[in-house]
Amino acid sequence: MRPQRFQDFLVRLASEDLGAGQAKTLKDAGDTKRPCGLAATLGGREARFQIVGKFEQTETPVEGEPFTLDGPRAEGPEGWLAGLLAVASGSREIAGIDQWSLREDTKDRRDGLTVAFHSGAEVYVRLL
Repeated sequence: MRPQRFQDFLVRLASEDLGAGQAKTLKDAGDTKRPCGLAATLGGREARFQIVGKFEQTETPVEGEPFTLDGPRAEGPEGWLAGLLAVASGSREIAGIDQWSLREDTKDRRDGLTVAFHSGAEVYVRLL
């Protein structure tokens, strides 16, 4: 899934989530520095996520078994987003989610996600 399509997917999911408010693209939230991203109100505070992607070929959606989030979930906006993608989306394109703040290497911990797709593509969603 390319960043633009993923952004549209996230905005739709977040807009339908009862725990989030005012979901919109970063551009609609006034951020002109980043081409793709999500802004949503969580617990009365705005959370912003930048989306970038890695792909080597034309986009061809590939479906497989839906990803389920086993094990711990990160706290805060990162955990909310992981849960939204793994539980609420029901997407058959998502193959896996890496929650950055839960990584074992403390030097590699940030707040964000790597979302892997059955097509081999990946998007990186960084909490701003």
